Amino acid sequence: MFVTNSLSGGGAERATNILVNAMLDSGSQVSLVAINQGPRDLIEPKCQIFELKRRWQGGLLSVLVAYFKLQRSIWKWKPEYLILNCDIPELLSSITIGKHKLITVEHATYPWINRIRLGKLIRKLLSFRNTKWVSVSDHLSIWGLNSLPDISICNATIAYPTGRMVSNGEIKRLNFVGRLSKEKQPIWALDIAKQTNLPIRIYGDGLLKPRLQEYAKEHNIEIEFAGFVSNPWIFFSEGDLLLVPSSFEGDGLVVVEAINNRIPLIANNIPDLIRFKLESMNYASSAEDFSQVILQNLNHIEALVPKDSNAADILKDRDPAIVSQKWNMFLSSLT
Repeated sequence: MFVTNSLSGGGAERATNILVNAMLDSGSQVSLVAINQGPRDLIEPKCQIFELKRRWQGGLLSVLVAYFKLQRSIWKWKPEYLILNCDIPELLSSITIGKHKLITVEHATYPWINRIRLGKLIRKLLSFRNTKWVSVSDHLSIWGLNSLPDISICNATIAYPTGRMVSNGEIKRLNFVGRLSKEKQPIWALDIAKQTNLPIRIYGDGLLKPRLQEYAKEHNIEIEFAGFVSNPWIFFSEGDLLLVPSSFEGDGLVVVEAINNRIPLIANNIPDLIRFKLESMNYASSAEDFSQVILQNLNHIEALVPKDSNAADILKDRDPAIVSQKWNMFLSSLT
């Protein structure tokens, strides 16, 4: 049984949906628990789904109700494993009752970023319960425990046949795709728009949205808040450039999907993203640096499109059937 934040919302949620479908196709018995309510994703899970429908930021009462619903689904399904994706699933599953074993998936360099003390407590409790740890990249260690994962297995990604032509000519608009949270640094994106005098479109939602709206109004930034969109890439047109200013990433799935869709991009010059080995002009280390790269290539957006060889290298281990096989082999090794 996989336990995830919600059916949609970010890279980890979509990767989980892809994986459960691939494992179901391979003949595995799989179910999915989605804790928070929310819209459906581009990838619809085909397995049995338990939707707990917790309201996001619903407070302690909503957490308790979600816990009892999770426990009831465990008694009903009697899973051999609970596979935990992200903070809330870790919190609720750490105190579940049953014969199931726990497996936590490390999706980020710094999980529990907003509740560090609670996160360390939960991680110690999970460790006490002999939890196994799977990272989605071999550059990730297990936060809070100073230990290495039992295994690293890439997130599964579907290579959509977009038929998109490589952008050519002028950079006309900037784009940000991701959660509006501190670690994603969307404020950088607005600073870059201000410095380059280019309009910007924001795909995503989060706690920082009011602050970003106020900042854009104060600095006369031409901005569009598109909200959460399950497939933002279909709205990218000629002249659209993606900015990825994150201070840290786990697997960097926004970059993976952008490369797969032949989207021109500039990413923050951090180890989590440097590992994709893009060209030097695809990286910048500050808002000013981003702006300089943009202005230098203002009439040549095609220079910022990652090469096809990058896509091939990045996607080769992310085929859902391959990822599913690795998971099945790992689970078999535990029995």
